[in-house]
Amino acid sequence: MSKRLGVLFLKTKIVCFGRYAIKVPQEAELIYGNISSPSRIDIIKGGVIAKDEKVAEDIRKIKTNDSSSEIIYNGKGPLENSWQFHYFENKFSKEDGDVFFRTYVNKGDITFILSGSIPKGGTITSAAATQLARANSLRLREKNEIPAEPGHCLGGGFMSDNNYNDQEMADAGLYFPSFPDVTFSITSNKDAYGDYPPAEYDAKVRGKLSLLARIQEAKDQQGKNYPPRTLLREGKRDVQHWHGEESLIRRTDGVHDFEWTLVGTPRDIAYPAVLEASMYTKVAHNMVGAAEAASLTDEEAIALWDKLLSGLKFRVKVPGAPPGSYYIDPDKPAQ
Repeated sequence: MSKRLGVLFLKTKIVCFGRYAIKVPQEAELIYGNISSPSRIDIIKGGVIAKDEKVAEDIRKIKTNDSSSEIIYNGKGPLENSWQFHYFENKFSKEDGDVFFRTYVNKGDITFILSGSIPKGGTITSAAATQLARANSLRLREKNEIPAEPGHCLGGGFMSDNNYNDQEMADAGLYFPSFPDVTFSITSNKDAYGDYPPAEYDAKVRGKLSLLARIQEAKDQQGKNYPPRTLLREGKRDVQHWHGEESLIRRTDGVHDFEWTLVGTPRDIAYPAVLEASMYTKVAHNMVGAAEAASLTDEEAIALWDKLLSGLKFRVKVPGAPPGSYYIDPDKPAQ
């Protein structure tokens, strides 16, 4: 590892998003993307005033999107300092009895926004009970707090959750002030491709999702038109217990374009259907390639990539996860 990367990693910290955690340099900033369990959990700041403005804005959007939409309840939510409305998206959802929910839970400067609907075979009562349970599981979280209980880390908050049957998604990115052109991001989708019967998924789908297979397919289809690049490393790559694949290239414009992909098992919390990491250099204004030059050499980019990936684990042990793949085992409290 180069001297300046060594300095970068002199002090480290653990940051968490969803059910995951990653060891990063002290200076790194975690940027939260979509966190869903089972539906999206949004967060806004600005206290009660911002919450009230957001409620009005969301209702306005629903009415604008479809003139046949209908708000059937708009009032106090299931908890103190919360608000909730129920609605039909359009005339078809009304005909089918498909009621949608939006719940706003205010805690200090932060408001958590939960969306939801009546699940298959459910009722308004059961859906409302689910919304209440989700709202009750929310709490504020200090920036550096790493909870030791099962659940999902959110931006400034935490949702406790030891149910692993529902769909879960989590996205996050890292920003490094010392290397502002470098971006590192992770995305997870537990139940992707879950509509396929397991045997059909394994026989017909899994192979096509392989990163190396997709790269080879692109080469075969594009032939001499396949973009030139400098291959730095490519092949099978294990990250903890996840048997994935990686492709590390430098494009002709100097961008480092690194990708790691796990093709997991739909609905398996320990081996999510989709778990991917990517890293780019030469990023500016959220555009890859827009910076004047990459701040890292090939060797430094690979070293940073390896260091970050090695620190990606579950925050708390989940069913089926082997030792070493998580930071905290709730069954074995720290001494």
